[in-house]
Amino acid sequence: MKWIKRKKERSCPFCKIAKGEEKAFVLKRGNVFVIMNKFPYNTGHLMIFPKRHVKNLEELKDEEMVEILKTLKKCIILLKKALNPKGFNIGINIGKVASASIKHLHIHIVPRFGSDAGFMEIFDSTKVMPEPLEKTYKKLKKFSNLLEC
Repeated sequence: MKWIKRKKERSCPFCKIAKGEEKAFVLKRGNVFVIMNKFPYNTGHLMIFPKRHVKNLEELKDEEMVEILKTLKKCIILLKKALNPKGFNIGINIGKVASASIKHLHIHIVPRFGSDAGFMEIFDSTKVMPEPLEKTYKKLKKFSNLLEC
């Protein structure tokens, strides 16, 4: 509800994070950032985005694309070590009709666990987060050196 009821900002939250103007659970800083999603689909939900504000994949420079994909690989390694998920959903939403609510290109990495869909999710359309973000952040931060290039 916090995400739905939030005041819609005109400025880009990812650009604000990159400039240090907005608090976030940052795991990697540089030309490419890795952060925890403040409104996660699941425990350990990460997002990767380039420091440079781009809206579309084809706007990325080749070196940005390479670094993003290398970072994606490292995020999967980090999540496996820290949280031991059984699988992943990885996605990019581009454009309003594709549910891109933030107009700064980013990749979602959602760890999946064998028991992450239960009674509440199926019958009440509610997601239960088994762990506070701060606690998950500490687990992930312990392995954040894996994200360095």
